Amino acid sequence: MYSIHKNNLSSYLSDWKIMINIVNKLLKKDKYEPSQTPKTFQAIANKTLDLSVMLRYLDSNLIILENSKSPPKIDYQAYADAIVFLQASYLFYHILLDTLAGVIAYFYTKNERINLPHSFHDLLKKSKNCNKFPEDLNFILEKPHIWFPEFKERGVGLVHHYKSFLIFLKKNKSGEYTLEHSNRSLGNKFRNYGEIRKYIGFLSCEHQKLIDNLLDHFDSKFKSWYRVDIGKASRTSTMMEWNSASMLWWAVKYGGYEDPNLVFRK
Repeated sequence: MYSIHKNNLSSYLSDWKIMINIVNKLLKKDKYEPSQTPKTFQAIANKTLDLSVMLRYLDSNLIILENSKSPPKIDYQAYADAIVFLQASYLFYHILLDTLAGVIAYFYTKNERINLPHSFHDLLKKSKNCNKFPEDLNFILEKPHIWFPEFKERGVGLVHHYKSFLIFLKKNKSGEYTLEHSNRSLGNKFRNYGEIRKYIGFLSCEHQKLIDNLLDHFDSKFKSWYRVDIGKASRTSTMMEWNSASMLWWAVKYGGYEDPNLVFRK
């Protein structure tokens, strides 16, 4: 399976670099940017792939557990692997958000002399507490202000407070089995985080919505920053094979993400 989508940040940044090089050649000087690709731009593609690979392996192991349907038949290797890939997905998702913050910081530092944090958490914090924070960027960060704090709390628990996850089967009213997850701490205190597929799908959906809004925002800002007029119609349709497309698949199937320009094909 592979996907075709126009709202791909890595492709968008590659197109931006080509566009800037063309403008610089026409002007016969490097007015805007050097020919070297910023490290944050390179990292976006790598970190997106890393998370997508984790989600693909998570999905494979969840399928095995979902087909078990009763504790005596559980594949304990798949159970252990699913916990590892679930925890890794949380951590890689946070890394991807921090990389995205680095991309935003790059453009605002270069074009508006505004120093923004390279941490997504610090970016949200500064947007609330700094009078000089770009107002047009605040709109894009409205939704993350709602869901990111809880997500971050879970990640901090994994990294700094020695917590881990438990996965358990739950039978719903329709008689179907779903997999839910909870935290497990040294004090044996448990908190149910709900269905795994539902929450990871939600995160994937929110990430893609954030990218969609950010690309629209950049379309507008590039007019004033670089004197170029671009928009959705001119974006490159990017084909991604399954390893890179699994995050989008989670966003659509379990997060409810919709975009008429997104297509999945076998």
